[in-house]
Amino acid sequence: MNEINSEENIEEKKIIKKKPKKTPKQFPWFMPFMCDGCGDCVEACPQSGIKLLGLDRKVPCAWLIYPDYCIGCGKCADACQCSAVQMTAYVEKAIERYKTKKPFQ
Repeated sequence: MNEINSEENIEEKKIIKKKPKKTPKQFPWFMPFMCDGCGDCVEACPQSGIKLLGLDRKVPCAWLIYPDYCIGCGKCADACQCSAVQMTAYVEKAIERYKTKKPFQ
């Protein structure tokens, strides 16, 4: 168990990146019902702000857990093979969604 905890701590330390100075012009919109849980978007995110949630479920899904650090680059959407991530211009609405909701609510 100590190995798992130490791996999680190392992963959490990698997440801390600089916040963007400006609000991005576009933002990812995750659609959990379309996600197949592959994790490609997690790997593609340069800010390490995306995680797979619901690992105890049959199919986990990706979710932006650090919306304040998102730079709106769209790499997560490009990496998603099943189109579960789309970029939206409704940035404020998307940020509010990630701060107040989780994918299984």
